Amino acid sequence: MQIDDEGDTASFIDVCLGLVEPLHGEVHCLGEAWQARSYREALAQRGRIGTLVDSQVWAAHQPIIRLVLEPRLHHTDETEDDAVAAGTVLARRFGLAGLPIGTPETLRTGDLVRAACVRAFLGTPEFVLIADDTIEGMGELSVAMAQAIGAVQDRGGAVLWLLKSMAAPAARFVAADHVLRLGDRGLAVAQRPS
Repeated sequence: MQIDDEGDTASFIDVCLGLVEPLHGEVHCLGEAWQARSYREALAQRGRIGTLVDSQVWAAHQPIIRLVLEPRLHHTDETEDDAVAAGTVLARRFGLAGLPIGTPETLRTGDLVRAACVRAFLGTPEFVLIADDTIEGMGELSVAMAQAIGAVQDRGGAVLWLLKSMAAPAARFVAADHVLRLGDRGLAVAQRPS
């Protein structure tokens, strides 16, 4: 989906995740309106969502491995050993030697992007929301991203990728079922890239 205004991106993400109510209507995620869920139900539902939003922003005081695994460990009963094993396999698919260690400032930009990809796709998310401009310049991730997105779709899930332009590299390697544009008048069907 293309978003015309950068300021709208953050607001749209918050609405998609049920953190903010829309001005009109309601937002459904994974089959039910956010407003119809209790606080606990909403938290549980967010545990089924992977996000790849601004891969360069990490809590500096935490080890990167903890930041990658934390969402998975927080929302499931999975053991840390199982999460590390699954994360290591996924990290290798995204071009890392394994789960990164150290703190975020010790990693290169590309490795932070790869770590963010692992965090977003770790486990079996039913919905993945991607809004990260940094990934656009990393064409070497296109195969791994296409495979990870395909795995979500094969499970019956969905991926929403927010782009500044439909000419962006991501628009060319991911087969989209729907292409939308968010502008001043709301969501509208957009022309597919050629």
